[in-house]
Amino acid sequence: MKRSVLHRRLAFATIVLAMMFVWGILLPQLSATQRVRDRQQWLDEHQIDPAAMFYTDLPMMDRP
Repeated sequence: MKRSVLHRRLAFATIVLAMMFVWGILLPQLSATQRVRDRQQWLDEHQIDPAAMFYTDLPMMDRP
């Protein structure tokens, strides 16, 4: 195998492992923090969909 092919495969494997770390370990730990849970509760209480496409349609987003 040529060195460049090996380098590309190693780079790809590194990227895949980094993504697995972020999605499999880092984000689940972050979602368990009190700050994220409080924010989620606030959004639920105000019936705000965080996946909404246009936040201008959600007047509650500007209020603390």
